[in-house]
Amino acid sequence: MLLLQNHNYRMLLVSSIFSSFSISMYLLIEQWYVVNELGVPKLVGAVLLATTLPRVIFMFVGGMLADRLRNSRIIFFSLLSRSILMLLAALLSEENLLHLLPLLFFAVTFGISDAFFWPARDAIITQLIPEAYLTKANAYMQTINQLGVVLGPPAAALLLSYFSYSTVFAIICTLLLFSCLCQLTIKEPRKVIQTDVSISVQIQEALQYIKTSPILRLLMLTFVIDNLLYIGPLMLSIPLFAESILTGDAFTLSFLQISFSGGIIIGGILLGLLTIKKQGRWITAVLLGEGILLGLYSQSKSFILSSILLCLLGICVSSINVPVISLIQRVVPKHLTGRVLSVSTLVSIGSVPLSYGLVSLLLIADISIVSILLVSSLSIVIFSSILILQKNSFRKI
Repeated sequence: MLLLQNHNYRMLLVSSIFSSFSISMYLLIEQWYVVNELGVPKLVGAVLLATTLPRVIFMFVGGMLADRLRNSRIIFFSLLSRSILMLLAALLSEENLLHLLPLLFFAVTFGISDAFFWPARDAIITQLIPEAYLTKANAYMQTINQLGVVLGPPAAALLLSYFSYSTVFAIICTLLLFSCLCQLTIKEPRKVIQTDVSISVQIQEALQYIKTSPILRLLMLTFVIDNLLYIGPLMLSIPLFAESILTGDAFTLSFLQISFSGGIIIGGILLGLLTIKKQGRWITAVLLGEGILLGLYSQSKSFILSSILLCLLGICVSSINVPVISLIQRVVPKHLTGRVLSVSTLVSIGSVPLSYGLVSLLLIADISIVSILLVSSLSIVIFSSILILQKNSFRKI
């Protein structure tokens, strides 16, 4: 079976890339509008928080609905609501009425809508694709999502150099509407939906399942360790390396970021081509390599070496995230998939801002980014070594 010959999966890919592309475009325009049009650069962080925080808060609700409702409908209405928001933003911008309060409203609503999209999309994959192809399907999905993240900001910047804000908002609206049309062509298999069970009982059921599953507990812990000790320190280190250690300029920073994002794309492509039989062992091995590479990166003084190491570190991100999601989809009963996936996403996303805060506090305390990276590297190596040496069920899957 070739995945791209599956019409339902192919249309899901199109919907996902337009969703990823549109939100990355919107985030850049949102930031630039606050700086350039409203003239309040100090409020950029507040607007970004208004976009990302609701996504974290409502992620579990989105997962719960993914288990109660048809996922194709959730995805459709998520995309449709965002397209309506972009149309309203275009109209307000055209009339010079897009002030801070309306922008905050759009940011919050956009983030909430996105929180319903991701759990439904990850859950519907298990209904459209046989279990044997889940890793490849998730790898392709990771690749096209990252392409949207990488291509969205430069595309938005290019459009803003030729068109007004209202026109660019209208373009994003059109892209999302096209994605909605693709979503309508997906034929989702019918599933048994429990509508007689209360929401609180469903939440307790998902949390209890995670609590009693050794594999899921290890996967969640892996997500926490990876995002807390790896993603946060690494992402904050890139601008610091570009300026202080490599003594570079904006080009240096952009190239380092592209190297990391490019590695994520390469990792997704490679996982789409490979067949991983023991995913638990694969994850622990990649985690160990990730810790070693992070330590090497912390000692790099060369622009070329730093770029290569960041590319390899990006490959590690895909090589861990994709198998983890695939494992969750495999071991969790289908009626719990949406809720459990939303918990894993919540753990993953929630760990990143916490990591940012901890690293920022350490930097304020005059602890160098090199020292932070070394401690993170050593901690990841120790954690992965323990997983490798221990005889647990995680190694057998």
